[in-house]
Amino acid sequence: MRALIRIAALVVAVSAAAPAAAQYTFTQPGQPPQPVQQLQVWNNVARVNLGVGFYNSGYYDCYYYYGYNCSTGSYTSYIPFIVGPQIDFALGGMNNVSVGFTVSMGTVTSTYYNTINYVDASRNVTVWEPTVDYVAKFGPPTQDTVGRFRLGGGMLIGPNSSIGGVFRIGGGASFFNSNRFGIGLDIVLEGGGINGNWVGGLQLLASPEFHF
Repeated sequence: MRALIRIAALVVAVSAAAPAAAQYTFTQPGQPPQPVQQLQVWNNVARVNLGVGFYNSGYYDCYYYYGYNCSTGSYTSYIPFIVGPQIDFALGGMNNVSVGFTVSMGTVTSTYYNTINYVDASRNVTVWEPTVDYVAKFGPPTQDTVGRFRLGGGMLIGPNSSIGGVFRIGGGASFFNSNRFGIGLDIVLEGGGINGNWVGGLQLLASPEFHF
């Protein structure tokens, strides 16, 4: 009976000491144990998006009279350089809200039909775009590479105070996500309209990231 009591007391003592011992690493004999370094978790991300966009827009004013006849029409392409800040705020779990602001700078090239012939024109255009996205992240914040999916919208502010809006959907990933600094890659599709004309395109983005 006494032997059973001694064994039970030894088990209790070892169980109580195990959690405390788990906090320390093994060292050389005669040296005090060292605490285990805890992993730092970064839940939020600040980045600067850098990349290029590919956009196009067009319209045709046509009617049917013994076949289709178009009185006016145009086709416009826009391949801008894109730069702007963006911050992902963690909401818990895989859920995040991402707010940002991008500036697109490039040359708009247009081809339009003026009822007589086709005319080519081009000019430099800057478009400002504040954005808000829902972002789902796949993987724990301690993982080195984390994928993401985004869904949201943006407001377009163009020359001469022209206003528009776009729907946004895309995906990407953060690399070196468990470190303070990392790199992000994203592809974002956009579709909507500005100044009464539809517009659609995509953005290819690379971004230095700061995790906090």
